[in-house]
Amino acid sequence: MENTVPYNQPLQIGQTTIPHRLILAPMCGITLKPFRKICKEFGAGLVFDQMVSAKALTMQDHKSFKLMEFDEVERPMGLQVFGNNAETLAEASKIIQDQNPDVIDLNLGCPAKKIVNDGGGSALLSDLNKLSAILGGMRKAITGTFTIKIRAGWDEKSKNAMDVAKLAVEEGVDAIAIHARTRAQGYSGHSDWDFIRHLKSEIPQVPIIGNGDVKCGRDAIRMMQETGCDAVMTGRGAFEAPWIFKDFLEDSEEQLPSPEQRYELITKQYQYAIEFHGEVTGIKMMRKHICAYTKGLRNGNKFRQGIIKALDFAAIQDELKKYFLDTNWDTQDKNYA
Repeated sequence: MENTVPYNQPLQIGQTTIPHRLILAPMCGITLKPFRKICKEFGAGLVFDQMVSAKALTMQDHKSFKLMEFDEVERPMGLQVFGNNAETLAEASKIIQDQNPDVIDLNLGCPAKKIVNDGGGSALLSDLNKLSAILGGMRKAITGTFTIKIRAGWDEKSKNAMDVAKLAVEEGVDAIAIHARTRAQGYSGHSDWDFIRHLKSEIPQVPIIGNGDVKCGRDAIRMMQETGCDAVMTGRGAFEAPWIFKDFLEDSEEQLPSPEQRYELITKQYQYAIEFHGEVTGIKMMRKHICAYTKGLRNGNKFRQGIIKALDFAAIQDELKKYFLDTNWDTQDKNYA
């Protein structure tokens, strides 16, 4: 494939330089430190934590501060916040800044009912006056790089991301990530890449980061070629296959890990999770990742049922060895079937 975009070249976002153009999107319950470190080891250019509540931070909530913990090896590192009040978000921005991230991001795209009903996430797309006050207050509080993540709009009749983006530029935002679905779509249907292209053509002042339907490294490169966006953000694609970053950098078809490589990946992430959460919680938090990493593999359902019952890491290691190392896999087959 002949590339016409600098997909593997550095990108400057405000005061932050990211080494290449594929970014890990923030995902609740997923992009905690154990998973982010795995993505970094596969070459992720910029990683984000899961969003934290501005209100909880101003109340000095211990769990929220725990979510913001990161290691130096994760840099460049972004911390994302959500909320619905300008003063609270400005105060929270100062608190986040004290953690010394490379990027602070405001969530304007979350479609979850709990967040939207409280006036946060994608609900803010419908109130530009309120959003202006929020962005202005945060920009004054943040001395470093400030970005936002938005959706195309509330629904098909109110796709106002262009107005939001223009407002964000006026208020001094350094980059805009656009998930080209509406809030009403949630995660269904298709991401409108033409909308990303249109947004980029109309908003040349800051980097535009495309998001949606990026399932492999080649998808990310194709999105840049088709839309002209400056970088790409992947969420669910990285969750199911964190090696997407390696494939992107190599401009290769998806290179599925061997059984031995999956064993090493899963074992390492278990160790990271136990170190971060403690053994009991770490094991529980890994269940969703085990499901993702063994999706479609032979006897995967039986394996998952067994490993979910394991209550300590030693027992889990035994199950992992039996499944990945002691099984005769036909590695010529995509699913080792």
